[in-house]
Amino acid sequence: MSTEEARRARAEAHHRRTRVPLAGPARPSPCPVMREDGTPRVSPGVYLLDRAASPQFASPILVRVIRELPDRHPPYAWTWVDCYQLDRHGDATEKRQLFVMPQGMRPVRLAPVPYATRRRPSLPAARAGG
Repeated sequence: MSTEEARRARAEAHHRRTRVPLAGPARPSPCPVMREDGTPRVSPGVYLLDRAASPQFASPILVRVIRELPDRHPPYAWTWVDCYQLDRHGDATEKRQLFVMPQGMRPVRLAPVPYATRRRPSLPAARAGG
């Protein structure tokens, strides 16, 4: 198994555990609009970030990109994005500014999970007698 196949298998296993559906087969670039230097622009949306996006993501994370930060001048093929890190329900848990490669960002479809259908953590049973 090649390293790319192994990476893809790990990402798919992660998706099965977190129940986040992939958008489909990997695309050459989730960002069709290019900068003058040929680096793709990042459009707002939900993305899976793993080692293909940046070495800092040893464990993949799910983010909702708000905007690309064009006022910073990163090296070729890299960019800064303003985003929210998402939990398994698609709720924002932390606001972050990340340094990523747009080519490695994988778009995902994330259906909202209504609060009523979420599993609540089980609480210890109340003791009988007091």
